Amino acid sequence: MLFNSIPYLILFALTYLIYWNIPQKGRKPLLVVSSLIFYAYFSFPFLFHFLLVILINYGFSEWMFRKKDKGEKHDNVLYTIVILNVLNLAFFKYFYFITDSLFSLTGYPSFKEISGSWSIFLPLAISFYTFQIIAVQVDIHRGIIEKRMSTVDYFLFILFFPQLIAGPIMRSQDFLPQLDHPTIDPDRMKKGIFLIIGGLFKKVIIAENIAPIISPLYMDPGKYDSFSIFFSVLAFAIQVYCDFSGYTDMARGSANLLGYEIPENFQGPFFSQSFRELWSRWHITLSSWLRDYIYIPLGGSKGSIFRSNLNSFITMCLGGLWHGANWAFVLWGAYLGALIWIERSLYLHRGKKKFIPDTFPLAGIIRTIVIFIIFTFSGVFFRAAARGAESLNVAYEIFKGVLTLRNTGDTLARVDELPTFIALGLMFNWFQYSPLVYEKLKPFQNILLPILSVVILLLLGIFGDGGQDFIYFQF
Repeated sequence: MLFNSIPYLILFALTYLIYWNIPQKGRKPLLVVSSLIFYAYFSFPFLFHFLLVILINYGFSEWMFRKKDKGEKHDNVLYTIVILNVLNLAFFKYFYFITDSLFSLTGYPSFKEISGSWSIFLPLAISFYTFQIIAVQVDIHRGIIEKRMSTVDYFLFILFFPQLIAGPIMRSQDFLPQLDHPTIDPDRMKKGIFLIIGGLFKKVIIAENIAPIISPLYMDPGKYDSFSIFFSVLAFAIQVYCDFSGYTDMARGSANLLGYEIPENFQGPFFSQSFRELWSRWHITLSSWLRDYIYIPLGGSKGSIFRSNLNSFITMCLGGLWHGANWAFVLWGAYLGALIWIERSLYLHRGKKKFIPDTFPLAGIIRTIVIFIIFTFSGVFFRAAARGAESLNVAYEIFKGVLTLRNTGDTLARVDELPTFIALGLMFNWFQYSPLVYEKLKPFQNILLPILSVVILLLLGIFGDGGQDFIYFQF
């Protein structure tokens, strides 16, 4: 049930109409039921698996609270449930990756036989809900969650359908206090509608039109010229941003219309002037999760600069592996981790220096362009991962094609359209990077809302079929 689909529109409209016309005590159960329908639409059998995961975690949460009430140690309870969640994720997402890697390393045919004898399907949203559930358990252990949650609250926190499939990864302290007091007013309604319209534009008009243009290049990058490859690399970064940021906008807009605020995931990342700033603006809820639950437990920045950089590098590699069971994703994380390591060690020295001094003409613009281009090339590994076993060879051919500056080979069909889509994606980055834009438009929102609604409907009819999955649904 995609956000840009008729079934979602029907589900949300019915939920919305009932939700605001019943007492508060009935609203949370209604949202749970709507969330179950939302997930069941994708996979009814896996709904039972999902509910079992939540029920087991709820039981462990209660067990931890009981031990805390008695003043008993509860570390083993935490370790057990975290391991169970990781094993659940590893079985469904990394079984083939582990067995194939072991076969490649050892050559033992038994690993190949084991891999071939199983048919394992990936439950929708397993990566996102696993991280969110683990965060709940750790927060109970750390005392961030001080009071027991009711069964309905616990299930709703995990199941809340606007953010269920691809986040943002919510924190208990941000969402739980809102559950009993959803509020709606004209400003929040207008904001929610603006977010949904903007998200639809990003997803259907930009992301879904970039995808078919650049797709042939990743099938055979060796046959295309450097110009086509370079703009395809830039365009894929814009595609991922518009696809995922568009999803987040629609999720936040839907939540706003139900009286809740859920976190922003993007804040104009492509206008960043350092990689550290970029990661404070790109997939924010995942970046902060990795920081709080992996980087800091590894030691964070408490030790030497080398140790701090190593912790950061390991965290980014694990973040890459979280995205997919493919060595290309690990290399994607390693590429990004190496960039942060180099930046911190050679240029920023813990944020005190800039690699292009402010005294240099147009220093800020140059920094932004350099960071943007270098970051977009990380997407080569990300996109190449779709080719499976051929992913590393595809990535190699793309880097080779750009670095050799070859003007021979085919020119990608419709490559001349990519600069326009790139510019549109950067425009939305500017809107996020400069909140003043929204503030200046706010007085005109009563006029803009109906106009934008008509325009987006026309554009959807002309440019988009509204039928493509969101990229992050695969994770």
